[in-house]
Amino acid sequence: MIRDTLQRMITAAIAALHERGELDVPESGIPKVEVERPQQVVHGDYATAIALKLARPPRSREIAAKLAAYLNETAPLVPAYELVERVETAGPGFINIHLKPEWLLRQARTIIDAGPDVGAVDLGRGSTINLEFVSANPTGPVHIGNGRGGFIGDTLGNVLRAAGYNVTKEYYFNDAGAQIQKLGRSTEYYMRLALGLPAEKPKGADGKEEGYFDNENDPDDTFYQGIARLVLDETHQGADVLALPDDERAALIGKRAAAHIMQHIRATMQRLNIHFDVWFNEGDLVTNGEVQAGIEFLRDAGYLFEQDGATWMETTRFGDDKDRVLIKSGGETTYAASDVAYIRNKLNRGFDRLIYVLGADHHGYVGRLKAMAQMFGYSADKVHIIIYQHVNIKVNDVSMRMSKRLGNVVNLDDLVDLVGPDVTRFFYLMRSHDTHLDFDLKLAMKEGEENPGLTVQYGHARVAGVLRKAVEAGYHPETEALGADLAVLVSDPPEQLAAELNLMRELLKLEEIIERCAQALEPHHLTKYGMDVAAAFHVFYDRCPMLRAESDAVRMARFALTLAARTVLARVLSLLGMSAPDRMERATEAE
Repeated sequence: MIRDTLQRMITAAIAALHERGELDVPESGIPKVEVERPQQVVHGDYATAIALKLARPPRSREIAAKLAAYLNETAPLVPAYELVERVETAGPGFINIHLKPEWLLRQARTIIDAGPDVGAVDLGRGSTINLEFVSANPTGPVHIGNGRGGFIGDTLGNVLRAAGYNVTKEYYFNDAGAQIQKLGRSTEYYMRLALGLPAEKPKGADGKEEGYFDNENDPDDTFYQGIARLVLDETHQGADVLALPDDERAALIGKRAAAHIMQHIRATMQRLNIHFDVWFNEGDLVTNGEVQAGIEFLRDAGYLFEQDGATWMETTRFGDDKDRVLIKSGGETTYAASDVAYIRNKLNRGFDRLIYVLGADHHGYVGRLKAMAQMFGYSADKVHIIIYQHVNIKVNDVSMRMSKRLGNVVNLDDLVDLVGPDVTRFFYLMRSHDTHLDFDLKLAMKEGEENPGLTVQYGHARVAGVLRKAVEAGYHPETEALGADLAVLVSDPPEQLAAELNLMRELLKLEEIIERCAQALEPHHLTKYGMDVAAAFHVFYDRCPMLRAESDAVRMARFALTLAARTVLARVLSLLGMSAPDRMERATEAE
């Protein structure tokens, strides 16, 4: 990375000046040199405040001046530092580094040569990560809240892979237990209706309706009725199941209904370009004895205790806010028992890190999961939990909170039907996971460039259009770019050169964006970056003609910049899980 080269260069300069007796360093050694991009390019391409770490003002200004002078003198002599044009100082001790325009422009070829792997960094160095997300049980279609976890998890997995990690994307679900029995009774209700038999909605112990039902006020909402018909078709119109005893009947019908719902969930994930490497069934942990084995391991380790007839797990010993029940007084295991078995299963698979992407109502899992990892002998840092906030649909400038209780839960498929999978993904990923998301439906449905969800795709389509026009005009941009000398652009008029350099600076940020997303586990930075690249290309295109360029050399160099922009935009869209279209109805192709 450019930043890493500059860090090494500055660190070497400090060491050299120290050896010459011109600069003091702490006994602990040279502090880490932090190199960042200034907010304004007038202050350089990169800057560091290392002088302020070595001394306070006004001494820091003297140190900065010494370092700048040394770097200006030695950088031209070291081939690895050929990228540096000049080093300046500012303020109480800041060091600003300007890169050579010729070097910046020539990096277009490096980007083109990298192709679909452009921006890849070796941050992970093969370290293994288990990334679990969505994990909605098969009791109904995926809703807009689940969708946020899906898009965050899938995109984060893409970014982590680009950062050098070996990532396993995993979906964890449960198709047994009380929820599935409720689903079975609800499905039976719709089966009986379809057969013309007496039918009554199932009720809970409090006498209130309990289960999973279609919205009776919406004639188009027939999801559970459809599931019931599928179960009827495979059970000889209910003859195989309706005569069974109550609990057995509910469990079997629920199991069959869950299987169909799981197929529906898989289809939704595929439609949205959300991919999983592993679909893990919680029931397997019971049948293969892992739940009981996990409990016995904790018992032997001394982490369980008996109270009020129940078996508890002493998670407070490891920082949890309260202890957790594993086995109820009646002998039934709790969800926590399955969590114990599941995290033990993951740890036994040898992952270096476990990442969970969970909804806003899962804050209690943070302390619990970290405590469990420690009980099995691992560091709490091995477990990282991302908690994403609620999603609201904004209709006619009014934000509507979705709620099962209110009966206005929006299915993710319905939202995608309105705005398409790519726009849906982009809008979900535009905001940090720790902020509430107001999905502006009116804006997302717009077809023009004012729709932010289309911005990066329009940028890619415009690049493709430019290259297509060049071919139609008899040029060969792919071939011509290979022989281009991009340094020729340094002689362009200032306004054109500024646009060309600005485009290159944006393109070269990709590796830093990938690193930032991977380190912070925040994939939303990709959306802003993609929009910045698209904007930089539009300015370059508007200011710097290609087919009407003043010379063949300039045209060829601008072809190379255009191909580099296409490479980066395609990479960003791929990481976001979106398509990279070559044509869009309103994408400008004029040249």
